[in-house]
Amino acid sequence: MSEWSQSLAKARLDRREQLDELVARSRFEVRLHLNEPVPNGSYDELADIFAIGHAECAALLAHRRVLPRWERALLARYTRRVHGKAITRSVGAVPAEARSGAARAFGAEIAALTPASGDTGAKYDLQGRGLLTVFRLAVGARGEIWPDRHEVATTSARNFLTCAATFARRKPWHVLWPVYRVRGLRLWKL
Repeated sequence: MSEWSQSLAKARLDRREQLDELVARSRFEVRLHLNEPVPNGSYDELADIFAIGHAECAALLAHRRVLPRWERALLARYTRRVHGKAITRSVGAVPAEARSGAARAFGAEIAALTPASGDTGAKYDLQGRGLLTVFRLAVGARGEIWPDRHEVATTSARNFLTCAATFARRKPWHVLWPVYRVRGLRLWKL
């Protein structure tokens, strides 16, 4: 093995470990809230939820070119599913040095996250907000708009945990056959 391919293999291994650590942090946060729900003040404002999601998504997508193509495709699919379209799109538009002020630049995207009382299917994230984002909205003060707030938080948390567990066991064939069973008869893509 040449020196270059050894360094590439080492970089891929390091990046996979970083990805697993980031996913484990999010899983721990959600599990902690499922087991012991506590009022969390950091999820009361939409801009804060957007900033937290943006930072996590940027960390996930950093140095993705080190990974093989199949893993990049799964990572893009996972970030879209977990953080939503608005946050995932915003990551590419913000330079690394300006990440702290990212929430101020995306007013329309943040407004799109606002829960409405007529949201149907919020617990299954049919609006494309992202499972973790919907969970944080339901836990925060904005989630009071939903009449089934607790059910939305619980269902989105369980769906996120299933999606994260599947991503943690990622294999190349998941790119070709991405459908997984999540609670009951509903089918979700990773």
